[in-house]
Amino acid sequence: MDCLDTIKSLKINLKRNIGTILIIVEGASDEFELLKQIFRNVLHYNYIEKSRNQCNFRNYDEFVMSGNENSRVIVINAKNSNLSSIKKDKDYLNELYIKLYVEYGIDIKNINVYFIWDRDVNSNPKEIVKELIEILGSSNDNKNGDMNGLLLLSYPCLESYIISCYDDRKMFLKDHDLKKYIKDHAYDISRINRHMLLRAVVMMHKVFLELGVNKYNLDDFSKTSLKLFGKQEEMLKNRKYCYLLSLISLIFLDLNIISLRESDEY
Repeated sequence: MDCLDTIKSLKINLKRNIGTILIIVEGASDEFELLKQIFRNVLHYNYIEKSRNQCNFRNYDEFVMSGNENSRVIVINAKNSNLSSIKKDKDYLNELYIKLYVEYGIDIKNINVYFIWDRDVNSNPKEIVKELIEILGSSNDNKNGDMNGLLLLSYPCLESYIISCYDDRKMFLKDHDLKKYIKDHAYDISRINRHMLLRAVVMMHKVFLELGVNKYNLDDFSKTSLKLFGKQEEMLKNRKYCYLLSLISLIFLDLNIISLRESDEY
């Protein structure tokens, strides 16, 4: 896909049948709040979640739009926030996968899987990051090993996504408190709407272009992800900061929830 820098080139397909998808996050609360707002309140899909602090899955199906009845978004989190837990805590994830099969008849080998994670230089060594980028390069067709899923590495995923929904300026990740920045600007998760989802795609693409990426393939995203990672690492080393960048928008593009408009539509 080309990296577009204008909202008028994009559209939201509200009744896109996405089947069942699984999103695995590192955090135990904020990421759930964001994804629930997007998939339940904005896009109106069946939404199911289970954090590491919950015993059972929770279902939210009261706002499902007609036509989306057969689509389900399931959000769970890993055992801890370290990226290495994706590999080291396989037993924990496998138990959740078994529960999904028993309770919902879901075989994760047959669905789209996404891992949303922060770069976090203090917790995630470069070697681990690069290894998992190479392994987790497609949401449904990984050929390297037995792991399935697309790793969406962000800087950082939650705060940068919220800011990109509201703000149309490219911004840098510096030492200032992003949570305070969001609070001071009243960037509220509960007010995120369809138009903001499009803006976030555009802002992601603008940063892609700044980092030398003008095209990418979501069926094989590893090479692009490694390039983005390398460029951001170089900036961190030389300038001590990098671009705010969330890859959450890739989920909507991968599932065709957000797509290109035909030229005669605008």
